[in-house]
Amino acid sequence: MLFKKCYFFLRTLLYLSIFLFASSCRTKSPDYIVYYNQVNDTDSILRIKKDTLTALKSYRKIFKKYAPHQTDWINEFETYIVLSDKFQKNFGGKKSLNKLIPLIAPYWKYRKDDKELLNLFQKYGIDSNAIAKERIKWERNLNKVLIDSFSIAMKRDQENHRMNSEIQAINDQKNFKLLLWTFENYGYPTEDKIGVWNKEGLFLKPSIIIHHMAGYEEPFFILKKKLPEFIKKGDLSPADYASMIDRDNNLNMRESEYNFEYMFSQKPLNNKIDSNAINKNRRKIGLPSIKHHQIILKDATR
Repeated sequence: MLFKKCYFFLRTLLYLSIFLFASSCRTKSPDYIVYYNQVNDTDSILRIKKDTLTALKSYRKIFKKYAPHQTDWINEFETYIVLSDKFQKNFGGKKSLNKLIPLIAPYWKYRKDDKELLNLFQKYGIDSNAIAKERIKWERNLNKVLIDSFSIAMKRDQENHRMNSEIQAINDQKNFKLLLWTFENYGYPTEDKIGVWNKEGLFLKPSIIIHHMAGYEEPFFILKKKLPEFIKKGDLSPADYASMIDRDNNLNMRESEYNFEYMFSQKPLNNKIDSNAINKNRRKIGLPSIKHHQIILKDATR
């Protein structure tokens, strides 16, 4: 009798442990810094080694684990779909193309005449009307409160073309408070929350405001500590974070070990800094190496 009770207890404990372990695996958020690094590695296979089939296999593995993004200049999910179709490899067909629509929706006004892309959608039974409907659905899910708030913030950011330092400092402080309020209540203001342009055509890019927080001691150090969690969640581009860090280093005229050599550049900003150390910093937040970044930009401007 005692043996049966012990057996039942141990079996229950085992099942409970398995359940709790499985639940933790399901609820654990993916680390997008790992994602970005895997995308960068795959892009180098494609772009530098010219090994398309290996790159497609690598992308397939990545997108099984992570919801796809469209990293600036790499556009990994679109690249994966287009090349898979070209090389007659399975990429998920219509289902994957429907996942692509909300990723390109913010920039659709630049893509709506892209015949190659439209032909690909049509090949898998998605016409321009279906794309338009999906885009409208995406637009309806945008957060109007945040759109209005960041419309005001972007106007403040550019008041007097940032030529009046006193007004600029006041406006930047207001925008910093808006950022903190947004983080607390809505998380990071991503494109799927505020889009890219408001109805008046004003460019909504919180990263511009973040870039301008460099040089202010308290806002900069708060954001320096806070923003990496949004990179990890996949909400903030590593490039936007790196740009703020590098701008602060430049404004303070210091050669910081915590440097990415990213701001504005195809070439490193400071040739005195060890490129190996910089590349380690870049990988820590999911940026490609300096050399890889230069190749990406060169390809993008051809």
